[in-house]
Order: sequence, then C-alpha cells, then structure tokens
Amino acid sequence: MWGAWAIVSGLAQLAAGVTRRSLGGQWPMIISGAISTVAGTSFILQATSEGATLSNLAGYAAIGGVFFLVSALRLGGSRHL
Repeated sequence: MWGAWAIVSGLAQLAAGVTRRSLGGQWPMIISGAISTVAGTSFILQATSEGATLSNLAGYAAIGGVFFLVSALRLGGSRHL
C-alpha cells in the first residue's frame, strides 16, 4: 500500500512541478516527485522479498518532509515579492 501511494503521489508531484515549471521554483516538487516514484517502486519490490521491513519508510518520510518544507518556504517567500 505504501508503495502504491508513493508512486501515485510522486507522479502527481512530477506532473504538477513540470506543468508549473515556467512559474519558477518548482525544482523541490520535481525532485520530491521523482524520489517518491523511485521509493514507491522500491517498497513494492521489497515487499515481494523475504524479510521485508518498513525501515526505509523513515528515510523516505524525512527526505520528503525536507522537500515539502523547502517548497513551503519558497512559496511563502515568493508571496511577499
């Protein structure tokens, strides 16, 4: 389930970032979308192997949180321009 969610949300982020690229400052969303898509694929592949764990989920969540924070700060800063 986590893998499917990560893939779908990653593809949505990629699409939104690429579509709004002309507005500038979309690189955190594009990178985050790519990471989510790759991580989701990795989660699905790990689930089919023996000894599957959710330990990689913490790293995925931390990296995703950093990119969302960067995006929020950039959007908040651009509002004052």
